[in-house]
Amino acid sequence: MKKSTVLCEKNPLSNKEARFEDHGHSAWLYLTKPNSPVVVADCWIYNRIKAPKESEISQFRTSSPPAVTSYAHAHAEFTPLQSDIFEFKWSPDGRSVALLINSIPFGFIPPGVQRGYSKHLIKTGPWGHEWDETLYLILFNESGWSESIPGFF
Repeated sequence: MKKSTVLCEKNPLSNKEARFEDHGHSAWLYLTKPNSPVVVADCWIYNRIKAPKESEISQFRTSSPPAVTSYAHAHAEFTPLQSDIFEFKWSPDGRSVALLINSIPFGFIPPGVQRGYSKHLIKTGPWGHEWDETLYLILFNESGWSESIPGFF
């Protein structure tokens, strides 16, 4: 399947750009440097295919491969419908971004990491970090925003 950009948005505060791309076999969220197309972080969102075994991953000659069975949740295979609504949610300071599908967060990228947090990961590894609900709520101002999270900023 052909790679296509599903969604792209620049934050007016941070001047960072968020891009969501479905690569046909997997889908990823990307975050750029301010005022630059250079990607500094990514977040695996879902597979469009059954998760391959680790021994099969070499067939995907891409920088955005599908997550393998040892990292992907059993429900990580997802095929979007035309009626699905994809949107970005930015943190108040514009440094973090989440991807929501039908108002449900699927993944997010906080500041200072190269790999984001995904609801479809069962463990942290090459595809990113497993979901951290507390961090999500703090970053996206859903449980009281704090300008300083010790050891994080």
